[in-house]
Amino acid sequence: MELGALTKQSIFNVFGWASVSFGLWTLIMINSWIIIGYHTPFASQNFIILTFIFGILAILSKSSRSLGKWGIFLGCYLVVFMTVIFMVGWAITPFP
Repeated sequence: MELGALTKQSIFNVFGWASVSFGLWTLIMINSWIIIGYHTPFASQNFIILTFIFGILAILSKSSRSLGKWGIFLGCYLVVFMTVIFMVGWAITPFP
């Protein structure tokens, strides 16, 4: 196996694992903030954007395509999750 091919494939795998890791970390942060009653800061949006970016980069290689898809699906889930939580919170207390 050539060193160039190994390096090229491994960087895309790193992007894929970073995408999945950022997605899971953001999900853990949001859920823990909801459990302890802390208002979720909008800094978690940066992690969601990084999840999408690394997922798109990971899709470019055939060996890391599944990791990229997992990362993108986690990012989409986080967007839907935050939207639903906002709508439910807005329905319960529209004007705090």
